[in-house]
Amino acid sequence: MRCCAVMIAAVLTLVGVTPALAEDPRWLFSTSFNYSRGDYGTDEDTTIAYVPFTFGAAWDRLELKLTVPYIRQTSENVTVTGGGVAVRSGSRGRTTEDGVGDILLRGSYIILEEHEVLPEVAPYVKIKFPTADEGRGLGTGEFDETLGLDFAKTFRERWTGFLTLAYTFIGSPSGTDLQNSFGWSIGAAYSVTQPLSVFAFLDGAEAISPHQVDPWGLRFGAEYRLTRVMKLTGSVGVGLTKGEADYFFSGGVAFRF
Repeated sequence: MRCCAVMIAAVLTLVGVTPALAEDPRWLFSTSFNYSRGDYGTDEDTTIAYVPFTFGAAWDRLELKLTVPYIRQTSENVTVTGGGVAVRSGSRGRTTEDGVGDILLRGSYIILEEHEVLPEVAPYVKIKFPTADEGRGLGTGEFDETLGLDFAKTFRERWTGFLTLAYTFIGSPSGTDLQNSFGWSIGAAYSVTQPLSVFAFLDGAEAISPHQVDPWGLRFGAEYRLTRVMKLTGSVGVGLTKGEADYFFSGGVAFRF
């Protein structure tokens, strides 16, 4: 069922976007440092440092991205999946491990451009490839697939509202009971000046593991465009439930040529 849904979405995307590929793309590159700490409802804190390197290409409505991350994790029984952090049963003992994380491939296409009343609508497909070392707890060793919808709408020139709805098919390794997850994110950004904007988001999802509660988090941040091709982004956040990290922060840079 999960493979069928992803295949259908991929075929429909390719059929719809083939004409756009005739145009010259804009190239994208971004990277960031992301740090989080929390116990996720367990007896021990988990710290995760996540540094993704994302390469992409964008046409008029189509955007394709490939992310290769580095991850460093100190944990006892927590694993990163394509739908968030999952608590696994049993214990491997508290260890610190690092290495290449799971590679992500994401494609999105704007099927409806923003109008006076209607928002911009962009469905997307994301696939997580099991490149992280499962034996060291850096991944599950399974594929994850996400089908999602992004909505965006500008209000009164300076305000932009955002909504994301997504469903992730979680690959569950033998001997585990990881569950598929519906996730969502709602927020807004305000353009303070031409190069500077601030934003706030409320994020939530269904718990992937039966050993944890649904994760909810609140994050705030700012984005500053230094030049036409370069922008800086920073954010901080707090967990609102035991299923989320207690706190997290991020800083990054992005280029669009």
